[in-house]
Amino acid sequence: MKNFSGLQSRRGLPVDDMALRTKGQSAVAKATGARRPGNLPLELTSFIGRQTELAIVKHMLSSSRLVTLAGIGGVGKTRLALRAAVEPMMDFVDGVWLVELGELGDAALLVDVVAAQLGLRDDSARPLQDVLTEYLSSRRLLLVLDNCEQVVDAAAKLAETLLRSCSDLRILATSREALGIGGEAVLRLTPLTVVDADSLFANRAAAALPGFALTDENKDLVSRICTKVEGLPLAIELAAARLRAMSPEQILERLDDRYALLTRGSRGAPERQQTLGWSVGWSYELCTPAEQQLWARLSVFAGSFELQAAEDICNGDFDPEHIVDLLSALVDKSIVTRTESGA
Repeated sequence: MKNFSGLQSRRGLPVDDMALRTKGQSAVAKATGARRPGNLPLELTSFIGRQTELAIVKHMLSSSRLVTLAGIGGVGKTRLALRAAVEPMMDFVDGVWLVELGELGDAALLVDVVAAQLGLRDDSARPLQDVLTEYLSSRRLLLVLDNCEQVVDAAAKLAETLLRSCSDLRILATSREALGIGGEAVLRLTPLTVVDADSLFANRAAAALPGFALTDENKDLVSRICTKVEGLPLAIELAAARLRAMSPEQILERLDDRYALLTRGSRGAPERQQTLGWSVGWSYELCTPAEQQLWARLSVFAGSFELQAAEDICNGDFDPEHIVDLLSALVDKSIVTRTESGA
C-alpha cells in the first residue's frame, strides 16, 4: 500500500433547444432542432496520455450501464470522463449531459440539480424524482455525474433508482470512492506513466513559457519533477505553470514543500483545483474523524508499508479489530492504494 500524501437550484430552468410538453399534470423537456442535445464543454487544453484508460472506459460503457471513475483528487477523473463521453456521443440519440456536483453542499438538492441540467420542470405536486424518472425512461441518454464524493450516498440511491426504471440510460460517474451499488463497473485511476507525465509537463510548460520543449538537456530534470509529484496530473500542471517565474531547477528544489509551491491554478478551475493543498484538504474533509486520525498516523511512512506496520504504529490509538476496516475505508476513498509486494 502507498500513502498519497451550496449550490442552489430550483425547478424550471430551461435549456437551449429544449421545448416543454405537457403529459397529464406534468411538464417535461423534449429536445428539438437539428443540433444533438447535450451540454458537454469544449476542451481548452490538449488531452495528454490515458489512451489505455480511455479505451477501457469506452469498453466498460458498452457493457455496463453504470461506470465509475474513482481516484484521488487531481488524478484526472473529470478530464478522462469528458473525453470518454464525447467520443461515443453518436450512440446516445438524446444526448450526453454533464451534471457537475463539486459545489453541491446539500444532498437533498441532487435531484433538482440533475433535472435543471436536463431542462426539466414540473408545476404539479408530483415529486421531481418521479418526473425525472419518467423523462429518462423513454430516452437513450448518457448522464455524466461529476464529483459525486460529497453526496455519494444520495448519488448512489438516485443512480440505482434511475437505472432500474430507465432501460436505455447509462451513467458515467466520477468520485473519490465508488458508488457501491449493483451492476457498477469501477475503474480506479492511478497516476500517469512516466512518458505521459513528461509529455503533460512539456505541453503545459509550453503554454506557460512559449518555446519550451523537452530536450536531451532538460528531460531528466522534467522526469524528476514529475516523479517528485508522483505523476499526479493536477500537480504536474501546477508545477509547469510555475515556469512563468522560475526555472525547472528552482521548481525541483522547492518541491519538498509542494503544498506551498503548487498553487495558482487556472482562474476558471473549481476552487479545489486551484492548489494541491486544497485538493488534498478536500479529501481529508470527506473522511470521518477516525479515518482522519488513521490518515495522520500513516503519514509517518515515506513510501509503501505493510498491514502489520500500520497496526503497530496505531497500537493504543484504535481497537485492533477496527484498523483493517478503517484502512479499507481509506482505500475505498482513494487515500491509500493497495499494491502487490511481489514477494
